[in-house]
Amino acid sequence: MSRITVAEAKAWADGTKLTISTLDADLLDHLEEETIRQLTGFDATTWVDATTTPKLVRTIIAKLYVAWLYDRQYSEDIDQGSNYADRLKTNANNLIAGLIAGTIELPGVLDVSGSPTFYPTDASSAMTATTDDPSLGPAAFSMGMRF
Repeated sequence: MSRITVAEAKAWADGTKLTISTLDADLLDHLEEETIRQLTGFDATTWVDATTTPKLVRTIIAKLYVAWLYDRQYSEDIDQGSNYADRLKTNANNLIAGLIAGTIELPGVLDVSGSPTFYPTDASSAMTATTDDPSLGPAAFSMGMRF
């Protein structure tokens, strides 16, 4: 069962250039596999269809699917490929990179790549100055102080 719907794919396709009435199961299977394998930091074992796969992951898969359809459809017409397909692929790959780096999060999905982090987790919250950063230490002023 596919992780995206026809409607999700159609959302990224120009109806005058590419009509999507069904999903190509072979192409979609490969793209879903590639995408899920890249998201190694997430437990994707429950992402088996469009209802269990997070919306952002479905969006990524839909963009890649439509981009590959465009390139396949117009590969003989253009030497370099489709600019629109390239933009879809770039955007999808940027989203994947953001998910992997942790700069984009999937709401309600546990990132299993590392241990939980809590604020503050860096040395900038140290209350005593160090030789590396003498500016650390207690606050020089606070609310209610008179100057």
